[in-house]
Amino acid sequence: MVEGAIAGLAGGGAYAALGLCLTLMFRLVRVVNFAQVAIGVIGVYTMAALAEHGWPYGLAALAGLLAATLCAAVLGWVMGRWFGEAGPDQRSAISIAFLVSLLAVSYLAFGTDPRRMPGQFGGSLFTVNDITITQAAAVCTVGSVVVAAGAWLVLTRTVLGLRLRALSERPTTAELHAIPSRRLGVLMWAVTGLLSAAVLLVIAPQQTSDQTSLALMIIPAGAAALVGGFRSLGLTVAGGLGLGALQGALAHVSELQQYRDTVPFLAILAILIWSQRREVWDVAR
Repeated sequence: MVEGAIAGLAGGGAYAALGLCLTLMFRLVRVVNFAQVAIGVIGVYTMAALAEHGWPYGLAALAGLLAATLCAAVLGWVMGRWFGEAGPDQRSAISIAFLVSLLAVSYLAFGTDPRRMPGQFGGSLFTVNDITITQAAAVCTVGSVVVAAGAWLVLTRTVLGLRLRALSERPTTAELHAIPSRRLGVLMWAVTGLLSAAVLLVIAPQQTSDQTSLALMIIPAGAAALVGGFRSLGLTVAGGLGLGALQGALAHVSELQQYRDTVPFLAILAILIWSQRREVWDVAR
């Protein structure tokens, strides 16, 4: 179970990093971006298609990252141009339409069959007491922590972070002070799209790589973001890593391994019930 939990950190780090994208988008752009992982799918499938045509992995991966970044920037421009005045609920619902559209585009462009994804992080890094630490687990775990620390530094120590926080907390006042809200929104979409594609480039070769399975990683990513209340970067990382480790541990228990995919759903349900406890208790009193 310990080895399974450590192996599960590869997925947990991916959940944490994608959850950070969701948290940043909600905090700064006022949208729960359900299309977040689907944007990364466009990038990783672009990489796979180019690699199949003989491109070196490095160039193919760079092209995939660029494709995801451009796709996210276009969606961010559409959101800001036509839905800039919509509330978070409406904007989040629109992102579901983006999700469906991106999957449809992916099926048309790349087909519906799963692909074998080339990758650079499939081997083991080192072994301690017969427990193997994989490269993917190390990259995803360390990467999620680095992303969280970097995002915190940008938001709290830079002028750009100050403008982003002002835009999210006082949008009207920020615009009156000539802060370019639309451009900053597109920037956030582009950066999180780039990060999503980078995460999938690491994790996709380690699991089933069809578009739907990859896009459904939005569920555990959302669970990780819920652990942090869509506010705390540190708790989001802890939630993602914890979910991945728990799923990995359950995979090594024969009686429970068939239920490991339900862990994110149960986590979401438990967090939502817990978040409503005060209102329920007040009504009961």
